[in-house]
Amino acid sequence: MLVRDHSFWWQLLALGLFRLFDIWKPGPIRRAEQLSPTGLGIMADDVLAGLLAGTLAALGRLALG
Repeated sequence: MLVRDHSFWWQLLALGLFRLFDIWKPGPIRRAEQLSPTGLGIMADDVLAGLLAGTLAALGRLALG
């Protein structure tokens, strides 16, 4: 996890962003969900949502210090 060593609030932000992206499914996350077999698509969209959320939280941490 990209924000593992940071405060509870940054981790909470990453979790919130993950849930947002997992529900909203922007761009490539929605396409990943449609991969076959079905189980692969379900896992792939979660991985991409987590990577996007973790990256944005880490960039926010760097920008805001």
